[in-house]
Amino acid sequence: MKYSILRTLSLVILSLTVVLPLIAQNQDSKASSAIAGLASDIRGCKNMRIEFVYKMDNESSKIHESKQGTLLVQGEKYRLNIEGQMIINDGKAIYAYLPEAKEVQINPLDEDSQSLTPTGILADYEKKYRVKYIREEKVGVRNVMVVDLIPKEGKKFFKVRIRLDTRTRQPISFAMYEKSGNVFSYEINRLDQNIAMKPGMFEFKTTDYPGVDVVDMR
Repeated sequence: MKYSILRTLSLVILSLTVVLPLIAQNQDSKASSAIAGLASDIRGCKNMRIEFVYKMDNESSKIHESKQGTLLVQGEKYRLNIEGQMIINDGKAIYAYLPEAKEVQINPLDEDSQSLTPTGILADYEKKYRVKYIREEKVGVRNVMVVDLIPKEGKKFFKVRIRLDTRTRQPISFAMYEKSGNVFSYEINRLDQNIAMKPGMFEFKTTDYPGVDVVDMR
C-alpha cells in the first residue's frame, strides 16, 4: 500500500508542474519563451496543499478501495496523510508511520524515492513521456480537457490519464493504468498554493510519538 501511494504521489506533482506547460505547448503556437515563462511560474510555486480522494481498482480481482488524504509539498520535501498512515520525506530520508502499529519505518532516499520529488520528476521529463490530447468534455459546469501521458520507456504503467479544468488549468483528477490491471486514481477536491506552513511539518521526531517502534532501514 505504501509504495503504490508513493508511486502515484509523484503523478500529483507531475500533473501540477509538467502537464500544464506541455498542454499549452500542444494547444497554442505561442513563442517558446512564453511557454518557458508559464512553466517557470508553475514550477516556482513555494508550496502546495492538496486534498484528494485516492482510489485503487482492479476489475478482474474485484478490488475497489477508496481513501481520503492530504498532501503537502515544499521543494524536495513532502508530507502525505492518508487513512491509517503518514509518510514524510524530509529531504534526507522517508518516514512511513503507522499509528495503529506504533511503528515508523525509515528508508533512505534512493533513485526511486528521489524521482518522487518535484526536481526528480522534472528531470528530463520530455524524454520520459509523450503527451496525447484525447478530448474535451463537460463535467458539471466545468469544461474539461482529457490528456494522456504515455511513458516512452518500459514502466509498470502504460498511461496516465489526466483531466484538467480548461479555465483554471488545474487538474481535476488523474489515473495511472498499470499493465497488471490495477488503476490508481486521485480526485482533487482542493488545491492551495503558497500557503503558510508550521515549522517542522516535514520532520518526523520520535520524541513526539512516545513508545514508537523505529525500524531503521538506512
